[in-house]
Amino acid sequence: MAANQTSSCSVSVHVKVTVYPAYTEAFLAALKPTMDAVVAEPLNTFFEVYKLDKEPGVFKLAENWDSTAEYLYDVQLKKDYYKPYYATITPMLMKPVEVEVFDRMGADWVSVRKDSYPGRE
Repeated sequence: MAANQTSSCSVSVHVKVTVYPAYTEAFLAALKPTMDAVVAEPLNTFFEVYKLDKEPGVFKLAENWDSTAEYLYDVQLKKDYYKPYYATITPMLMKPVEVEVFDRMGADWVSVRKDSYPGRE
């Protein structure tokens, strides 16, 4: 039962953003203050940005939240700091942003090596 409670109240959001390659640096500059605001949220537990070297301009944002998907849609995504981010990146987009929300499966299904992020606590 505890594992089910964890998975229903803890989600992982995967966002695929595809910008025109010429806008890569501008996209990252727009993302950084938004990322900083998101990681300051008390319910956010993880945020990492990935790039796809074989396809310049393709990024994956992975966020973990101690919340439900409904909370994210009804409360989190309505925060004011997203407005300038989307206004800035919308003209840069080569494709629509793709979003997937997964229920996390709990502590038995996660592993992070302490040395994976040197310089981080």
